[in-house]
Amino acid sequence: MAASMTIRQRWFPILLSGIFVVAMVAVSDIAGSSEILFPETTAILCGAWMQPRQAWNIDRPRMLILMGSGAVFGLLLNLFVPGPMWFRAVIGYAFCAVMMNVVAADMTPMLSAAILPVLLGTKEWLYPVAVIVLVSLVCAGQIALERAGLREPIDYHPLGLAPKTAFRSWGKRLAVFAVLSAPCFFLNQPFFAVPPLLVAYTELTRPDFTLRLRPWRGWAVLAAAGFIGSFGRAAVEAGLLPLELVVAISFCVLVLAWNGFRTWLPPAGAALLLAFLVPYKGPFLYGIEVACGAAIWVAVAVWGFDGIRPPRHPHAAAAAADEA
Repeated sequence: MAASMTIRQRWFPILLSGIFVVAMVAVSDIAGSSEILFPETTAILCGAWMQPRQAWNIDRPRMLILMGSGAVFGLLLNLFVPGPMWFRAVIGYAFCAVMMNVVAADMTPMLSAAILPVLLGTKEWLYPVAVIVLVSLVCAGQIALERAGLREPIDYHPLGLAPKTAFRSWGKRLAVFAVLSAPCFFLNQPFFAVPPLLVAYTELTRPDFTLRLRPWRGWAVLAAAGFIGSFGRAAVEAGLLPLELVVAISFCVLVLAWNGFRTWLPPAGAALLLAFLVPYKGPFLYGIEVACGAAIWVAVAVWGFDGIRPPRHPHAAAAAADEA
């Protein structure tokens, strides 16, 4: 989670990331195509450009394979798999779990690539094409930053979980996701289980993920992202400012939140941008549901799965998290 990272240390990659996000939104707006606006791009930029070390244990070819296959599979679910949205989302989660184990790499944003089209009902092939192009551009930018000495080279080590261990750990994640998300989907309240929250939940289930020591920070930055996006969406709908300018301002506020909580959790970037994409009524409904949903997913991930947890003494918790 890059707890020691600051804006001053990483201002240039952060600036480039903001420009990338605004440019993506502008192209989507000009083309009149929502498929081009892929919210998880903001999360990937946080983990691949802003942070000095990549947030996921994966190399660039595998990143392209996983993100591209996730987007294609999500589209195929909508085109060929009948049944409720919840059913397709569960299949999408299972597919991502299998793929990450097959290629021996960690790329949890793939979950968003596969489940987002299910949430939005996407049926255009432009969506996976846009995802592949955007991720390719992120990879190219990452190479440039490495050559300029602005980030560390990728140090990928293939994951080697035993089949039984992988099946048990991912099977539990999938079962918990299926049970908790069912009421959200069947009661037509999917914002309690939007893809960025599922990505954060999955990352927090890792036994050694240091943010488990301060789960309130994870919740706070996700909730903040949801409300920042809600305020931004309300400003656009009220005609106060153009979309691109609102996204730029919202991104800057999110960076301040990331820095203020000392928690550069990538899924928060996707939670922010998703507010401008999904349909909902009421100016702040999205932010409220994301905040409530984040509380549930974070709590279940930390206390429902084995791994490091906050020490009972609050001062010990603070020291442990800051050292991590």
